Amino acid sequence: MSKSSKVAIASHTLCFITSNDKILMLLRYNPPNDGLWNGVGGRIENDETALQACLREAYEETGLTLPTARFGGLLNWCSPDIHGVLALYTAPAPSEIIQECDEGKLQWKQQEWVFSSNEVVNNIHVVGPPLISGGPVAIYNFEYDSFGNILSYNQQAWLSSLNIQDYQ
Repeated sequence: MSKSSKVAIASHTLCFITSNDKILMLLRYNPPNDGLWNGVGGRIENDETALQACLREAYEETGLTLPTARFGGLLNWCSPDIHGVLALYTAPAPSEIIQECDEGKLQWKQQEWVFSSNEVVNNIHVVGPPLISGGPVAIYNFEYDSFGNILSYNQQAWLSSLNIQDYQ
């Protein structure tokens, strides 16, 4: 997995908003991962930090104002044609009342379902449980084939060469 072991700077965020044993999930209407359930998030703009992007995207997609979010690590992935890095966050929901989202259908789902359903983006089965349980900040490396199937993955400890403050 030499390609995906090289960590770049995150260009997008992904946040898992929780309420008791539920996670707010988005059934995506558009690529990537259209037709699958995912957390909320999006592109980090040039003038914002990853945390600011996470909080902004959560508000834009759900209507929820999150006071902060916990940084859980980076999801580093590669396929034959593309490579990307997501900054991963979790946050407790201030309310379960959400707005409609033009990017997909929002719905509260049981954690057990999120971490096992084939209707969910496949890497969430790996990164979700340690993120939600408050595990240590880590880097999750995934290698995919051209059809989106996971070929290999691993979890590694945070690298001292990366500045964790860039994400908090």
